[in-house]
Formats: sequence, structure tokens, C-alpha cells
Amino acid sequence: MSVESLLSIKPIDPRERLIFALDVPTLAEARAWIDRLGDAVVFYKIGLEFCMSGDYFALLAELKARGKKVFADLKFSDVPATVRGAVANLARHGADFCTLHGTSGVYRAAVPVKGELRLLAVTVLTSVDDAEVREMGWSGPVEDLVLRRARVAIESGIDGLIASGQEAARLRRQLGQKPILITPGIRAESENGSDDQKRTMTLEQAFRAGADYIVVGRPIRHAPDPKGAAEAMQREIAGLFGT
Repeated sequence: MSVESLLSIKPIDPRERLIFALDVPTLAEARAWIDRLGDAVVFYKIGLEFCMSGDYFALLAELKARGKKVFADLKFSDVPATVRGAVANLARHGADFCTLHGTSGVYRAAVPVKGELRLLAVTVLTSVDDAEVREMGWSGPVEDLVLRRARVAIESGIDGLIASGQEAARLRRQLGQKPILITPGIRAESENGSDDQKRTMTLEQAFRAGADYIVVGRPIRHAPDPKGAAEAMQREIAGLFGT
């Protein structure tokens, strides 16, 4: 299979393929970023940092009211019954995507209560490298652990996967086009290796490796013109997907 053929063929609005990581501590800062980015961003990820603000569901409701999509990156990890309850509660709030860490038992407990919510399994965090997976008790390379965890998740009914762009191509070849693939750790060529993300790719590399969506945080937040940076990424995505 050629690299070119790994481009996503799912009928996704190209502007939704860019997910902005809204990793801020307060509701006021979150609102300021949403206003600053305007129509340059359609899809937002809100995670654990903001969850501890106490305003998580208020922000989720505001985003939905503005016509945005929401990726609840909460990485639920607990006994199956607890994760099932958490997923059922979150589904009632209208989130579009949610992340889980787990085993087949956890996944199978959550799938029947997800409603319209798409469940995404975290394979191996993009901040983890070979040395750190050895600390976790895995003796092989990261990409083998990613594939093993991915197969378990998809066979258990999970909708998609969070995986580094460096593993996306192998996952797409092994698992086909059906699973949703979301790739974090997007960096410009000049930024690779400059922070805690160890398995990174550029925007184009990630999509050509089979990603359906990318999650971008620092390259937009730290840009001199964040909205301009997001718009530039949207133009690059539109070019890749022929729109």
C-alpha cells in the first residue's frame, strides 16, 4: 500500500480534522481562546487540567451552543462498572469523542452505554518512548505495544484510537480504514524534540500516515498570531483533502 493511499477517506468536513487542545486552567481563559480563534477552529479538546476547574460541563455546553464539536480527553481508567457509569454520564452532556485507558473488560462495559459518543482508546501516550514502556513491563518496541492494545480495543467495540503519527500508518494497514485515528504530538519540523512530546510528526506527515484527525496545542497557542496559525493549518488540510 502506498503512503498516498493512507490518506483518510472518511466523509469528514476538512475543517473538523483540526482539533485544538484547549489546555487552560480557567473558564475565562477558555472563553478567551474560543473568541480569539473564532471560525478558524471547529473542534476543541478539553482535558483533565480544565476538568479540575469546576467548569467542565459549563464549557462543554457553551461549545456545543456555539456549534463546535467537543473531544472530552478524560482518559477514563478504572474498574469496568465505574468507567461504564462515567461514559453514560458524559454521553448525556453531548460530547462527541471521549478517551479511555483500559482492557477488553473496561471497553466492553462502556460500549453499550455510549449512545452517540465515540469512544477512543489511548494506545501509548505520545510522551512515552521505548525506555519508558520498559518501565511498564513491556520488553518490545513501542509500536508493537500500540498495535497490541489497538487490536484489543477495536475487537471490543471501541470506535477509534489515539496514536502517534509514527504508529498511524501501521495501524491503518493492519486495521483498515474503519477505526477513527486521532494523532496528537503535531509539531513543525523545527520543533521536533523541543518538549515532552517524544513521538511527533508534522501535520502533513500525520495525515499521510493515515490520521483522520490531529490534535494541536502548543504550535497554535505559542504562535505570534494563533488564529493565523490555525487558519494556515486549515489551508494545508484543505489542500491535502482536495477542497
